[in-house]
Amino acid sequence: MNDMRNRRPFITVALWAVSGCLLFLAGTLLREHAVAVRSVRADALPLVTEIPQLERRARVLAEQRELAELSDALRIGSPEERMRVYALPTEPDLDKTVSALDVLFRSLRASARLSSFSPVTFGNVEDAGGGLRRTPVRTTLGIHEEGLDALIAFIQLCGSLSIADALTDSERLQLLRLTEMESPTAIVALEQYLNADLLSYIEEPRSADAQLLRSFSSQSFERSLRDILRTSALPTMRRAVSPAMAQTLRSSKIWPMQMMQIDALTLDAGGAPGWYKASVELGLYTRQ
Repeated sequence: MNDMRNRRPFITVALWAVSGCLLFLAGTLLREHAVAVRSVRADALPLVTEIPQLERRARVLAEQRELAELSDALRIGSPEERMRVYALPTEPDLDKTVSALDVLFRSLRASARLSSFSPVTFGNVEDAGGGLRRTPVRTTLGIHEEGLDALIAFIQLCGSLSIADALTDSERLQLLRLTEMESPTAIVALEQYLNADLLSYIEEPRSADAQLLRSFSSQSFERSLRDILRTSALPTMRRAVSPAMAQTLRSSKIWPMQMMQIDALTLDAGGAPGWYKASVELGLYTRQ
């Protein structure tokens, strides 16, 4: 009995010590829980605020997809089909290529930007990789520097079928983002604009621009569109292809033209300032 009385103070102290440890542990756990709750709130609240924007974005994309699918169903002749038939056929059309270059050379000569040109010659078909074949096309020109710019723009036009083909990936992406910001439902109007015939646009761009702009109410889109078009390849193409030249390309059934690019260009000084003797090798491309 005396032993129990003697031990009781020690037991009391031990119990208080254990209680203190448990209280300290509970406080530590509560503090960690509070820190975790604050961390979750800090991460979750921004995500909660983004949910309405993400839902709106999803609805816009769904509407754009439905409208684009409807537009594709109504359109006759997809861009892919036109590309396979005209821009990258399975066989090179040499007669059409000679006719296209002849139209260009005669236009340059009429505007005093070309003094002479040799007959166009063709090399053997080569494997160009990536499922493509290349036919070398060679000629020699007595050409002014302005005529050289027109030649480069004309070759860039070859194989291009629509307005979209004359724009870079960055320029097309800018137009798409502007449409999503200004008027998401106008995606079909933008698609029709980009798929419009390039030669028709070069001849007369105002009607196509006006038709697209009717789908937008703000002037900011019009200003952005003008800026994108002004810095694109389209102004250079319009300077290279006169209305009479465009009419000849169309009436002679030369347009649309097969894809070509300048693979080699050698310039020697001509007989007057600004004039050159240019040896040009073009690549005329077909698919395997």
